[in-house]
Amino acid sequence: MDQGKVFPLNKFLGNFKTHLDNGRIIRVDGGYQLTPSGTDYFNDRYNQGSRQHIEKSEVKMIVHAMTNGVNDDWIKVV
Repeated sequence: MDQGKVFPLNKFLGNFKTHLDNGRIIRVDGGYQLTPSGTDYFNDRYNQGSRQHIEKSEVKMIVHAMTNGVNDDWIKVV
């Protein structure tokens, strides 16, 4: 998605539901929040040995793009 490629919404929602079902994300007033176990789960991706490794700089770039947009095709998420 961060490279402008299509990602099926039903796949995203399925992944999201898995995180809800496993207690990594909880519903709170006005949205959702990571739990401590969710924070640990996603922080593990910063480890070089993780099969889903990602660099912190890549995450920062994606978050920046989501909150500020990168071009006219992006819609700002608030």
